[in-house]
Amino acid sequence: MLAAFAGVVAGGAAGALVWLIGWSDVLALEEVHVTGAGASVETDVLAAAAPPMGEPLVRIDTAAMADAVRGLPEVADVSVTRSWPRALTISVEPRSPAAVVSDGSSWWQVDSEGVLFGKGTEQPAGLPVLTAPTGDTVDEVAARAAGVAVLTGLPGELAELVVTVTAETEASVELTLDGGATVRWGTADQMENKSDVLLALLAQEATHYDVSAPAKPAIRP
Repeated sequence: MLAAFAGVVAGGAAGALVWLIGWSDVLALEEVHVTGAGASVETDVLAAAAPPMGEPLVRIDTAAMADAVRGLPEVADVSVTRSWPRALTISVEPRSPAAVVSDGSSWWQVDSEGVLFGKGTEQPAGLPVLTAPTGDTVDEVAARAAGVAVLTGLPGELAELVVTVTAETEASVELTLDGGATVRWGTADQMENKSDVLLALLAQEATHYDVSAPAKPAIRP
């Protein structure tokens, strides 16, 4: 009898604990902390996450919140964790700009993956300019990624001679040199070989250099 009574009490206590954690407002969401994001991005993060204030912390779908925030162009990755007893922490890994791209009226920052973010009317300072399509198709993203890889992978002595880098497609990256000559670079593969070959070719004055196949380079007077 006593054992049965103890079992009832224990069961009641367990039920009360479940209710306390999962249904009462004792451990409900009251605060949301965002780390790793600037003020403007933080506003977008909170809007995308739409944290359910007042919801018991244990019942909040943190994975769904992270997926929603991950959809923001400025966010490379994100994690959402419970900070007991009444808070959530949204940890953001922002995209790192490698260059800027313009469509003629607007400017975007672009990262190494070719993702555009941070759209504005003014050219961002301190970043090289890449001429590339600004659409969001797979091919356009790949073109930007290739352009960024070439733009950021050129050795210093060659980078000093380059005025613009153009990437209409992933396989058609071109350079324009400060003397007006153009260089068909091709893909972003074999960066070191192509750089060495081009530096050697520059000893010959020409209007166009082709190092897209570095084993078989070509020049046009």
